[in-house]
Amino acid sequence: MHITVFFDYLYPFAWRASRWLDVVVAQLPDVTIDWRYFSLEQVNVPADSDWRLWDQAADYAGYNGRNKYRALNAFWATEAVRRQDAGAFQQFRRTVYDARHQANLDIHDRQALAEIAQSTGIDMAQYTRDVTDRSLLAGLQRDHEYAKATYDCFGVPTVCFANGYAVYIKLSEVVSDADAGPLFDDVCHNATHRPWLA
Repeated sequence: MHITVFFDYLYPFAWRASRWLDVVVAQLPDVTIDWRYFSLEQVNVPADSDWRLWDQAADYAGYNGRNKYRALNAFWATEAVRRQDAGAFQQFRRTVYDARHQANLDIHDRQALAEIAQSTGIDMAQYTRDVTDRSLLAGLQRDHEYAKATYDCFGVPTVCFANGYAVYIKLSEVVSDADAGPLFDDVCHNATHRPWLA
């Protein structure tokens, strides 16, 4: 089974879902996930504003001074790592999530992100070039706009199934390994048999 998950590092519900889904993939090898970007910063900007996250400079001020919730550099760094290696991307995603939600990492801090990127074993000279290449931000724009247009996405994590059904999942705690598979089965069953469930 292939699913798409829209994510942003800012939200603890998305971190918990990321941990849960990583366990699911480890337990159920037939499950694959396409991790795609969705910006909570952008979705909370008024619709009539022309402010776009992907147009901002690396040292940008958050919309309306919301500097505590800036994620552009994390998206940018993630795409730079993903460009080099899919396995490194998965490691980077997990490490940034854990650092943000267990050690309160400022994911706007480009040096901290570079240190995590280096730990994945990628070519750091290439990474350094890529995190200044604005063309990488096209992926953020593409994914965010697709999520809005196709799934009316409003938050993360949004889990999307092949039948077009998408569900926003809020986990109040990290799911145990024992519960990971059964919860996934329940969510999949509802997605395939009860698409009217909102």
